[in-house]
Amino acid sequence: MIRAEDVKVVFRTGFRKRLNALEGFSLSVEEGDIFALLGPNGAGKSTAMYCFLGLVHPRSGSITVMGQSPVPGSKVFRRIGYLPEEPHYHGYLTVREAVEFYVQLYGEKVPAKMIDAAIDRVGLNGYQDLKLDKCSKGMKQKTGIAQCIVLRPDLLMLDEPTRGLDPIMVKEFREIIMEMNREGTTVVLNSHVLSEIEMVCTHAAIINKGRVVRHGTLDELRGDGPGTYSVLFAPAGEVPSFVAHQQRNGPLVSGIIPGRVLGDFMRYVNDSGSKLHECSITKQSLESVLLDTLEGEAE
Repeated sequence: MIRAEDVKVVFRTGFRKRLNALEGFSLSVEEGDIFALLGPNGAGKSTAMYCFLGLVHPRSGSITVMGQSPVPGSKVFRRIGYLPEEPHYHGYLTVREAVEFYVQLYGEKVPAKMIDAAIDRVGLNGYQDLKLDKCSKGMKQKTGIAQCIVLRPDLLMLDEPTRGLDPIMVKEFREIIMEMNREGTTVVLNSHVLSEIEMVCTHAAIINKGRVVRHGTLDELRGDGPGTYSVLFAPAGEVPSFVAHQQRNGPLVSGIIPGRVLGDFMRYVNDSGSKLHECSITKQSLESVLLDTLEGEAE
């Protein structure tokens, strides 16, 4: 769906001063992904998205979106939806007029009932005739989401999509994204709300100083799989040395064991006559993965 190879983007920040916004940036997004771009402010996430949209042209490297170079005016953009972090609407339009207008820019004629259904889906049914300059930021964001629902694009790009939304609408938005994805829309989003990323996304890339430093499925990034296990057991005899962070509470011992020795631990329990109370895989949070990665880059 998206291919970026060794992309470099340079911005001028003053006389003879330049900023390398992207440096050796490479990324692959497959059809059907819900893909998150993660990283600190200034890492290059929004710049990468602008490149995917053809709004910024790389100094070097290559980008293809759905097999085509993203050039403004290309027909490929009829299949792409985009919701910026700070949408600037024509304030004199009503909510309904805005949804109709921006859908028509795609050259689409949409039945009125589809417009009504999309506006109702985002909870703006009672505000269709309210002018946008009277709307809150959250309501404007909902208007943009309604437009995306109507278009049902093949590729949807979202820049901080839940910013300004109330908790109820955040949950609704999450359900909308997953519903669109099930119906065939590939989603690329940039967000600092890591808890939402973990609930919605299938893949992610951690970006720092203009390049991708880690990427993969969320399970791969968090180290799910062999990982480590938390165990709680009543030992019959000496506790094996591979049980780390041991803590005793009466006859019970809690600890952590590497996944590679899980079989050894189970044999120990069985052979020694120990009693196992709990054994569960431990998962690293996406926040800790991001922070650990960035700290490792800084060293």
